[in-house]
Amino acid sequence: MYDGCVINGFPLLQFDRPISRDFVLGFALAWSADLTLVHTLDTAHYLLNGFTIFRNSDVKRWRTIPKDDFFARAARLHRLRPEVPSGVTVASMRDALASVGKAFPLLTIHREQTRRAVCYVGRFKTANQRSVTLTPISPEAEWEEEERYPLRDITLVEFDGAYEKLLHRMAKPTQ
Repeated sequence: MYDGCVINGFPLLQFDRPISRDFVLGFALAWSADLTLVHTLDTAHYLLNGFTIFRNSDVKRWRTIPKDDFFARAARLHRLRPEVPSGVTVASMRDALASVGKAFPLLTIHREQTRRAVCYVGRFKTANQRSVTLTPISPEAEWEEEERYPLRDITLVEFDGAYEKLLHRMAKPTQ
């Protein structure tokens, strides 16, 4: 019998990624051979806070969160209800970025192998076999010039979290 925490049919898991100093904790919603999609559990407030897509090759190990674990109990107490974001796919990094960009106004990419402590927030523009183009938005919610990032460098994508939502609400409309 499975002893892990499952809500709405989704297991609560912790993913250890040596490429980052942080672990990813959340409900595993979908996965492919290359990527995993998680509804992220904010460990400071014990609430769902957006979604994370990461490369499976960067995961050293993962573990189920037992039903009696603090995180599992907090999830039940807060009546968290993880759900798959409509239209998002994890078939490939390019497809994931394009589908997130179509469904959500902003996304955050991480390039942890090249710039560990830096993330890039922006509006999805285009993607091809080698790169993705974003219109970046600054921490002051000001739009910047388009930037292109190699797909091979993107290790993690976040979207629909509190930070992305706030930036989007603060941003001036683009021309």
